[in-house]
Amino acid sequence: MTIVADYRRLGERLNAIFESPKVVSLYFPAPAPDETFRDEFGFVFLEDGSVGPFYVSMEGILQTLWERYPAPGEYCGQSARLLRGFTEGDLADRALALGVYNALSASLFRATGFKAPDRSASSGLEDIQAGTTVGMVGYFCPLVDKLVERGCQVLILEKTPERVDWRALVSVTQNALDLRQCSHVLCTAATLINDTLDEILSAVKGYAELEIIGPSGSGLPDLLLERGVSSVGGILFSDRFHLLELLEQGQSWGAAGQKYQLNAKNYPGFSRLIEELGTR
Repeated sequence: MTIVADYRRLGERLNAIFESPKVVSLYFPAPAPDETFRDEFGFVFLEDGSVGPFYVSMEGILQTLWERYPAPGEYCGQSARLLRGFTEGDLADRALALGVYNALSASLFRATGFKAPDRSASSGLEDIQAGTTVGMVGYFCPLVDKLVERGCQVLILEKTPERVDWRALVSVTQNALDLRQCSHVLCTAATLINDTLDEILSAVKGYAELEIIGPSGSGLPDLLLERGVSSVGGILFSDRFHLLELLEQGQSWGAAGQKYQLNAKNYPGFSRLIEELGTR
């Protein structure tokens, strides 16, 4: 069974707990003629104010979403229907399903009062020494810059190699097995959308420590931690109106949220959170 199928099942459990909350709005960035060099995100907004981000700059996802939801800000529907996109439909459906999953997860964090620990700018990099080969699934230019400055070699698994700024210490591959030469791998959570995460996990298991990063990973991390992922980074938004204001102004929206990092030590787990919910 693939991890996206498990995401659907856990998402549907969450959805039932909150009695299938309404999605009251969607947000998509304006499309561009060529999405190759952009990293853009859409957002799902639930009736309780919870927000779920998801990646859209991949294989025509953004264009497809605009065609299906030409007035995203006016969209209103049941979260249960959109969650089916994990295993039914295409990449656009799965991207939107992941946004719903992330929003439902934010609802659970909000309802239980769980405070996710902050993710520092150097998270995942503290113990990486010069000369180390670090793997990267997806191209994170700021992280590449920091690693190169430390004297690390960076091996990037990227389906669109033209995105990468070629330079000394940086190399690109399209073979996941090459990541076995790395001691640490930083992996984009967008692999949950194109359904390649199972392949990545299989390739590096027993060889490298794998960390999931990016706004698309802003959901309950249980399924990832169970599969050996060392930590999961995401972002939570406490004020959706502030987020929308920044989006409408075309400004960087990262400041509207709290970047966090969860692992087996600081995350209590789905079952414990549900127990906590029952006591409130």
